[in-house]
Amino acid sequence: MNVTLIADIIGLTLAVAFLLLFLISKNRSNRAKYILVAGMAIAVLLVSLNILVIINEFPLSSFLFLIALPAVFTLYPIVNSYINSFVTQGSKIIINPWDFTLPWFVLLSILLVYIIIDEGSFRFFVTSFYAFTYNLPPVYDVYVFGIYGVYYMQFFYFVNRFINVFKKLKNDREYSFASRWIMYIIIGSFAYEFLFISAFVLSDNILFIDAILSDAAILLFGIVGSKHDEILLELRLRSVFEKKSSDENFRKIKSKLDSHLQGEIVDKIKSIIVDEKLYQNPNLQIKNFAKRLHIPEKELSIIVNENFGKNFSSFVNEYRIEKACELLINHELKISDIPARVGFYSRSSFNLAFKEITGKTPTEFRSNV
Repeated sequence: MNVTLIADIIGLTLAVAFLLLFLISKNRSNRAKYILVAGMAIAVLLVSLNILVIINEFPLSSFLFLIALPAVFTLYPIVNSYINSFVTQGSKIIINPWDFTLPWFVLLSILLVYIIIDEGSFRFFVTSFYAFTYNLPPVYDVYVFGIYGVYYMQFFYFVNRFINVFKKLKNDREYSFASRWIMYIIIGSFAYEFLFISAFVLSDNILFIDAILSDAAILLFGIVGSKHDEILLELRLRSVFEKKSSDENFRKIKSKLDSHLQGEIVDKIKSIIVDEKLYQNPNLQIKNFAKRLHIPEKELSIIVNENFGKNFSSFVNEYRIEKACELLINHELKISDIPARVGFYSRSSFNLAFKEITGKTPTEFRSNV
């Protein structure tokens, strides 16, 4: 059997395995899960196309090529969105629609090529494109090299953004752990592109080398994705540690307001949270209360710390966990459904807060009621 075909089959097996892993995982935050699934689904598409071209399976490979070529240009925007999920600790995924405009232009351009030339010529075009044997008419050679030129412009643009995020996080004690994984992605991206270009220039067996590099890229992305929950959990643990350190400093600062006025403010906060069930809002922040009560955010932080001995986030989480305990009594309700009901983005953050406040995991708590 062709060694390139074997390498591609291995890559397809890896991509399908990781795709299924990301699909069936219940602990991973939904937003990050969508990114991981999309990235690995594209990997499945690209490797499948490589296999079809090698075994001369037409016209299916020609049809997939129309989808796969634009999909290639979505990979780095997808990785960029995934990296940004570390910055938000998985609470949200930042997707800039403009990052995904280039794939649409590529789609239009390849559709135009498909319309202009006949089926046999397009089949030869696809085969030449993937075999890197550019014996096409000059105008098509220009198109192919133009596609590669645009691809590498996109590559350097997004890698520069990755590096900026890495620099921003590596000196932050809370996020330094995530910066290490971002560094792996940056190094892996550079290694893949450098080795591919080197093989293109120096080697006669570019198809095999490309297949091996693709397998390595799939494995890297799959490993990072499979570690996603652990990365977020570590980030939240570090966040808790940093907040506790911050709380200790806050407690040394006294509020400028007298105790009576502080009491009124605390009662208002409790009333608002309970009556309006604001703890159910995962985006709830102290600045929302500061604006509503017409108090400087810093002053309100000091008041909460002074009166409750904890920061605002921990204060709100106690209400969330109290409500979660009530829901856990109902054994017909799945534990996995509770985090979203009480204001947590993910089950991992819910489990962390629950254990911190009650000393038990949600499962342990339910087994005792």
